[in-house]
Amino acid sequence: MIRIPPRTATDDYLARMGEKRRLDLAFDIDLGELAEGHRVVARGLELLDGGAVLHYEFVPGIRPHETEAKGPFFWYWMLSAEDDLDTPYRDDNLGAFDPEGKAAAHGVRQLGGPVPGAARRLRVSFRPAEGWAPTGSWCSQLEIALPDGPVEQVWSGPDAG
Repeated sequence: MIRIPPRTATDDYLARMGEKRRLDLAFDIDLGELAEGHRVVARGLELLDGGAVLHYEFVPGIRPHETEAKGPFFWYWMLSAEDDLDTPYRDDNLGAFDPEGKAAAHGVRQLGGPVPGAARRLRVSFRPAEGWAPTGSWCSQLEIALPDGPVEQVWSGPDAG
């Protein structure tokens, strides 16, 4: 595994958004190279009434010239969510990220709905960008104990152990 960089890009984003925006569950988990040449580091969840949001960072950030060379959506990794209450979550994978292409770039991905307060476990599953097969291990799933429990990782890929 690589050394996970500090959460600077995410902290800067949240500071710009104002004091009402914060990570309700903070964690720093390297999900692996879900897009060619870019690791995805999950930074935490924001549990909003309108829908839960995963905050993440691309390491390194996506650079504008890459979308020209690799295609407009080479970075579009996917996620899905489910909880212990069988809450229906949409799978539209809406989100955004900072296109500046620095050492790390903050991004958000909606989980597809709000996480009910009564839920005790949330599973977030990941798939690499279409057409990309990571050459190293990558995290296919996070098992999150709510509201303050541990986060467990499930690894996939050729050197997962």
